[in-house]
Amino acid sequence: MKSLWITFGYTLRNLRGQTIGWGLGLAFFGLMIVSMYDSMAAQQDQLQQMLASYPEQFLAFFGADANTLITPAGFLGMYAFSMMPLIIGIYSVLVGSGLIASDEERGRLDLIITHPVGRTSFFFGRVLGALASCLSIMLLGWLGFSLVLGRSSLGFSWGQMLVPFLSLLAHTLVYVTLGLLLSLCLPSRSLSAMLTGLVLVTSYFVSSLSFMDERLESFSRLMPYHYFQTVLSFAELKLGWLFGLLGVSLLMTLLAWLCFLRRDIRLSGEGSWRLPMLFRQRRTTQA
Repeated sequence: MKSLWITFGYTLRNLRGQTIGWGLGLAFFGLMIVSMYDSMAAQQDQLQQMLASYPEQFLAFFGADANTLITPAGFLGMYAFSMMPLIIGIYSVLVGSGLIASDEERGRLDLIITHPVGRTSFFFGRVLGALASCLSIMLLGWLGFSLVLGRSSLGFSWGQMLVPFLSLLAHTLVYVTLGLLLSLCLPSRSLSAMLTGLVLVTSYFVSSLSFMDERLESFSRLMPYHYFQTVLSFAELKLGWLFGLLGVSLLMTLLAWLCFLRRDIRLSGEGSWRLPMLFRQRRTTQA
């Protein structure tokens, strides 16, 4: 148990810079968005006319119409939370795919395992460190959005502003654990990051396009972004969707743990797969 918390602390220290950077960036973004609302609300008539001139397909991409987007929830949903899962998803892809594979590719993992650190303690120490990092980013982001609520006419409380961040956290953890699982099943960190990022982008666009084309709706239900709650979460948080995302993350964590217990630890660069290396080998062979 002691080795688990040592690994947890080590992981947090490694992620400290990224956590602070992403968290403060999200906080400043929230301060800017909430501060903008009053000036835009004062020009509500002009804004409504502008939105009415947009094609319906464009507004449907954000899951709303012109009347919804001029409301406080619609404003935050379009200008803040609609793109946030994609942006924060970049962090989750990088962290998840490199959580264990980065040490392995650098030749450090085999040295760590030779110390009195069990694989289970090491694995869950890393996972808990990534979870704490994601929680910290969400907390900083929530504080940024909430600090100026009292001066804004949005009409939301601090507690209401916490609701979409709970859904964002659950969505983020899906890609952290997916990146972790793929990094333990595939021969390189870069390949797992590429595939996880592909799933992230595909999920975002398919789910958004499903508002425009009903034929994509059944397919979008397979995508994590479909269960991310933005505008509707202010009125009522769907606990089934929230726990569904958390359940998927837990399942992928357990699968990754089983893979880590059963696989051999590669030495530095052993068995890794990199496109530049493949091309270099081909040129050498041809020469």
